[in-house]
This record gives sequence, structure tokens and C-alpha cells, in this order.
Amino acid sequence: MKFGKRLQSQIEETLPEWRDKFLSYKQLKKRLKLIAAPDCFTDAAFDASPSPPPLEIEFVRLLNNELRKFNMFFIEKEEEYVIRLQELKDRIERVKRQRGTNYDDPLQSVGDDEVLRVFRDIVTFHGEMVLLENYSSLNYTGLVKILKKHDKRTGAVLRMPYIQSVLLQPFYTTELLSKLVQECERNLESLFSVSLETSTLLKQGDSHPGSPVDILHQSQGSSCEAVETIYRSTLKALRTIQDIRQGSSTQSIFSMPPMGPVENKNHKKAVINETTTTAVAVIQ
Repeated sequence: MKFGKRLQSQIEETLPEWRDKFLSYKQLKKRLKLIAAPDCFTDAAFDASPSPPPLEIEFVRLLNNELRKFNMFFIEKEEEYVIRLQELKDRIERVKRQRGTNYDDPLQSVGDDEVLRVFRDIVTFHGEMVLLENYSSLNYTGLVKILKKHDKRTGAVLRMPYIQSVLLQPFYTTELLSKLVQECERNLESLFSVSLETSTLLKQGDSHPGSPVDILHQSQGSSCEAVETIYRSTLKALRTIQDIRQGSSTQSIFSMPPMGPVENKNHKKAVINETTTTAVAVIQ
């Protein structure tokens, strides 16, 4: 499946209310087609003081607008999640004080209404944060792909320097968000012995015995639609990123979205090293 269709499918299947916050990939592709192909360019690219064509300037302006859109949305959600996590932690402490700390059996634990509500809210909150991580990865991948198309069409070298600037943008800098996700996972696992780590989610699916949805079904005797929706959206998001990483036709440091704070940091170093090496080669 082509990236544009995959992106649209991902948006509609996870959080459609975020659709206007994602990369305007289709619009950028249309704009790119208006830019002249390499054989239509003059030798202005080799001039001492080249003047970019107006359509090229407009394309970069649209890219910059997209970055601003990503950053505003990401910062707003990250600030919201910091507050919500603290509120959840306060609720967890109240539950522990009121009902003791014996949560060895998650099925027995969630029999209590308040504990069940805490359990449900942690799962929902975790899912929303994972979807925001997915938002960062998908938009990064989309930028890489549209920039690759640009360089191929124009013969220019915009992708590498532009991606270097992307690495410094708030929407890409997910270290704080990753810490929030991990803290949420630790809270759930310590209270209910249920893991929400990526590897566990991808392995057990949405109806595996012991999964959050399964526990809610057994405790409530009916489905919990809000939790099921966000939980399954989280699984779809994780599988999409996994598919992109495994099925990319251009597997390189520029095309593979990082996952987690450690890989994010290593990815930044790799891109900078690759950009520096290429720049040196061009000069020589």
C-alpha cells in the first residue's frame, strides 16, 4: 500500500478527530507536481547566488507551515498529558489508601467500581499517548517521503538539510512523552499485573486472555466501548509503524521512524553523521 493511502487509512481507523493535524501529504504531492523537472531547470543551481524558483519557495513554505502545525498540536497534547498523569497518580494513591495494596489478582481487583474506573482510565490514557507517539512517527515518515520525491523530481538536495532541522522540532522530540508512557505502564503493571508494553500489545492482540479489554469484559459482563475503541486504535497504530519499518522500499535512517527515547536519540546521531558525510563528499 502506498504511503498516502496508508496514512489516510491510519487516520480514519484510529483518531479521525485528529485528521486535520496530520501531514497534508496529498496537498504537498499536488504542489510538487507543479515544480519543473530537472531537465526544465537552467544552471541556476550552480550559480554563486542562486535564486529558488517561486514554486520551490512556495513548497518549502508549505513544509514549514506543516511543521508549525505539528509542533502546536504536539506541545498542547504533551502538556495535557503531564497534567492527566499526575491526576491519575493521585487517584491511584487514594485507592491504595482506601482499599489496601493487595492487587495481585487483576480480575479480583477490578471488581471494585473505583478501582475499575482507575484501570479503565489508565488503559485509555496510555492508548492516547501511544497514538501521539504514532502521530510523531507518521508525520516524520511522511516528511521524509515527500522530500525524497522532491529531490528526485528537481535534482536538488533538500531532504538532508531539512530533516536535520526536523530533528530539533518539538513534535519529533518525544523523550518526555516516552517517559510518560513508561510511567503509565509501570503504574498499571504494579497495580494490576497487566503489561501495556509495545511487544506485549502486539503479541496478545485485543482479545487475548488477560488483556485489558478481556479483564474489563469479565469484570463488567459487557463491553466497555470507549476503552475498546482506544485500545484497538493503539494496536492498529503500532502495527502500522511496524509495517512501515519492515516494508519500506527505501530502508535507511531517513525512512525509518524511531520508536522510543533511546532509538530516537540514536536516530538523530545517525542522520547528522550521514548528512555530514554526504556534505563532505559533495565538497570533495
